Amino acid sequence: MEVLNRDLAVTGENARLMELIVKESDHLSNILTNFLAYARINRPVYNKVELCHVISDAIEILSHHDAYRDNVDIQLKSNESIVYVVGDESLIKQLLMNLILNACESFEGRGGEIILRVNEDTRQGIVCLYVEDNGSGIDQKNLERMFEPFFSTKKQGTGLGLSIVHRIVTALQLDLSVDSKPGQGTTFLLQFRSYPQEKPVPPSRNVLVTGISEVRAR
Repeated sequence: MEVLNRDLAVTGENARLMELIVKESDHLSNILTNFLAYARINRPVYNKVELCHVISDAIEILSHHDAYRDNVDIQLKSNESIVYVVGDESLIKQLLMNLILNACESFEGRGGEIILRVNEDTRQGIVCLYVEDNGSGIDQKNLERMFEPFFSTKKQGTGLGLSIVHRIVTALQLDLSVDSKPGQGTTFLLQFRSYPQEKPVPPSRNVLVTGISEVRAR
């Protein structure tokens, strides 16, 4: 249909019909892609993962996605520029991309802000990652069903994005909580295990201490 749409000079109702068929084909392709991603969550291979680097990669990838708009500001904020967690890098990246994409779609074409905030608690050995947006929010009724496969309140949603998030969280044995109110945005909280620190090395004189690390996609 894409070839015909490109090569044939159709007009009027035929042109409209061609446009609808191509659009729905893309929509069905998106559903199939998400379904396969949902069905094929691989068993995690646990390693040492630098969380801020993975977040930066996810932001960069999503800044080129169809759902991203120039009026959406995506930021990474972390008190440490390097934070190591226990996990599977590819699954964590897929998890983050789905959460960021979900936040982008919550703006429904309007401008908005997404903040990925990293807080490390060395005493408890955990790293908290907050994914915050100031989008439309979710009411309590839908909040209880948000991880159900094929459940979606979005016009073009497949209902699998957050289901994939839930499956990855389960596979990685992470703690996940959600706080959302209509008109006030949504915050997802993920808790990772910190990667055990190696024996400290005495610092040299030429040490650069970084403050808050920020990555922006505009």
